[in-house]
Amino acid sequence: MSDAAHWKAKANSAEYDEMYQRLTDAAWELARFKGLARLTLNGVAQQAGCSRSSVYRYFDNKEQLLGAVLQQRVLLLGAEMKEALAEYTDPKEQIVRGLYLAVNEVRTGPSLELIATLLAEDGQAVADILLDYVSDIATDVLSIDPVFQRARAAGLVRPELSDEDILRWLVTIALSMFQQGNIEKSPGKELAYLRKMLLPSIFVDA
Repeated sequence: MSDAAHWKAKANSAEYDEMYQRLTDAAWELARFKGLARLTLNGVAQQAGCSRSSVYRYFDNKEQLLGAVLQQRVLLLGAEMKEALAEYTDPKEQIVRGLYLAVNEVRTGPSLELIATLLAEDGQAVADILLDYVSDIATDVLSIDPVFQRARAAGLVRPELSDEDILRWLVTIALSMFQQGNIEKSPGKELAYLRKMLLPSIFVDA
């Protein structure tokens, strides 16, 4: 075990969870007011009311902290969308509608508008962080609704694709919808675009 590992905060305790949440909340608030480029771990420490060394007990760098923040927001979004997607029984339609709702919630939802702001400020940096955390995000999202497993059980998913592969593609397409201004934003055209981009790439005989 490395020397650094000895002073890292121990997970699975109320104290750990409380400080972890304080730090991610502080990072979220600072990013809202200062933007991604001006967000620093020193600023997060001041916002959270702790020392900079305390931040390093939980996160190695700014990118890791932002990854945790974005992961939390994606998990929150997934929980909020579960009820809205319950009316769709076809896993293909659930995935298409789920991504459509997610993109539009980030665009307009009051709790997630910062993601859209950060994408506009430095889309590549946010994209890189999201893609780095795809595996963790996949675990969280599928704990809310195992839609990929249902699709596999029905024999719908291309067998060579893992859940992480699918979510990586979903993230890529979602980011393209933010970054490509030439895509129409009417519901019908966006849903058609998503079906075109998602179904043949993920599903057998789509």
